[in-house]
Amino acid sequence: MIFFKKFQCELCKKKFAHHEDLMNHQELEHFKDSPYDCKECNENFNSMSEMRDHLKRKHSYKIDR
Repeated sequence: MIFFKKFQCELCKKKFAHHEDLMNHQELEHFKDSPYDCKECNENFNSMSEMRDHLKRKHSYKIDR
């Protein structure tokens, strides 16, 4: 199966096949010391996993893997 890299990092332009891969990249490369914030409602989180759970629960995001 071929995956197209349709998720692009706004900060470095690197592309990923899955949204979760992009989020992990940003967590490790760009936001090491920053809090995580939801772009939908501006709620802040201490970790990427907390924010992912929030996105799934509150905004019906489906995290593909």
